[in-house]
Amino acid sequence: MKFHALLPIRDEADIIGQCIERLLTWADSIYVFDTGSVDDTWEIVLDIAAHNKRIKPIRKEPVYFSETKLRGYMFHIAREQMQDGDWFLRVDADEFHHITPPEFVKTYLRPHETIVYHQYYDFQFTATELAAWERGEETLKDRQRPIEERRRYFTPSYYSEPRLCRYRSTMKWPETCSFPINAGFVSRERLPIRHYPHRDPVQLARRYRLRAIMMADATNRQNWSRPERHHWSESDWRKYIVSNDKPELQYWQPGTDLPRYQFTNHLKPPHIRFVQRLVHASILPILDRTRPTFSDDTQPQPISEEVNQLLIRELHESSL
Repeated sequence: MKFHALLPIRDEADIIGQCIERLLTWADSIYVFDTGSVDDTWEIVLDIAAHNKRIKPIRKEPVYFSETKLRGYMFHIAREQMQDGDWFLRVDADEFHHITPPEFVKTYLRPHETIVYHQYYDFQFTATELAAWERGEETLKDRQRPIEERRRYFTPSYYSEPRLCRYRSTMKWPETCSFPINAGFVSRERLPIRHYPHRDPVQLARRYRLRAIMMADATNRQNWSRPERHHWSESDWRKYIVSNDKPELQYWQPGTDLPRYQFTNHLKPPHIRFVQRLVHASILPILDRTRPTFSDDTQPQPISEEVNQLLIRELHESSL
């Protein structure tokens, strides 16, 4: 039983090293696709891959991020090395598994549960931390420190999506889906993940400016429902600074347990789960034969050269 991580990346140079270091404590293979970083993210990945064969760099290419075409494409490549009973995961560079997936499968899953949703602990950049930054008490040099030492305040996320799944050779992940069809029977427990999208003001400003450029592109907007409401459309990073008085904000001391939440919004009603369990235990491989597959000709959608030059110019200007 092996664990395969699918890691799309872009402009995560400040944290990608820590991310991969953490993934290597449990992953048997890490497939990486760089969607067009204009910083040193890809070079860092290649340097680590030169010393560890579990890192599988797919390629670097300016493409639109897509939960369907991009992640499906990465799965299509990685599945060549998967065997029935292995596990694969969708992972991002700003995520750190609080309980490693192998330990989670061993400790928290029942034998018939084969797909796991995530429990995010969203670590925030607070108003107090911003004030400390502006006083020079934290600088870019602090990026050398582990992220868990720098960001200590989190809010629990009620939203959840599938992240961990047991592989079967008959499963299908077509280019129109964000996860394989009928991936498995959903576990009651969620996989706890510490999420660090907001790390320092420089990273925050760059993150939201680059993503706003992407979301303003007409071609990219077609890949999202209600793009005008998507958080990628917001370029003002200061709107994401969290007040220290926010009621749900909690402090975490590294090395200690995080609170467990028993959210069930990711589960279907009991009568539907009963039917799903019967289906998944008996005829799922048969149903897989009727599902559309991922075409060998399908590739992630390239970003136009005009938009790519805008992104490069923005990074250069924000570095001045």
